[in-house]
Amino acid sequence: MTRKLFLIFSTMVMAACAHAQAEQVELISGQWQNDRGSAVTFTVNEGLVSGTYQTNLGQPDKSRKFPLTGWAEGDQITFTVNFKGFGSMTSWTGQMSEDAEGAYIRTLWHLTRDVPDDKEQADMWGSIIAGASEFRRAD
Repeated sequence: MTRKLFLIFSTMVMAACAHAQAEQVELISGQWQNDRGSAVTFTVNEGLVSGTYQTNLGQPDKSRKFPLTGWAEGDQITFTVNFKGFGSMTSWTGQMSEDAEGAYIRTLWHLTRDVPDDKEQADMWGSIIAGASEFRRAD
């Protein structure tokens, strides 16, 4: 009898955890803005993330939206944007949390810029930069 109760309890706990993770992923969906004024829209479907990124930095027209792709699991997210035509790509990885101001996603990012072939040997590592960014709900 105890084994049967244990199996029933374990199944209920696993189902509750899966439901909680699904709710957290759904919370990531929507519009966000980072601490540098860039806007992002996430759509999460069965753990796959799609959406758009509208940068407030660099050369692209500030109204241009770039597609993004990534994954979400529970309250964790990772996504990448190819700034096509501008020679750079950036990937963010982070986790969603909440404070007195509301929901936020704290991330670390890596950006790579294209280096001309004849300068790769000298400048390859200089073409990769890293930083941190925090996204807050915008919707």
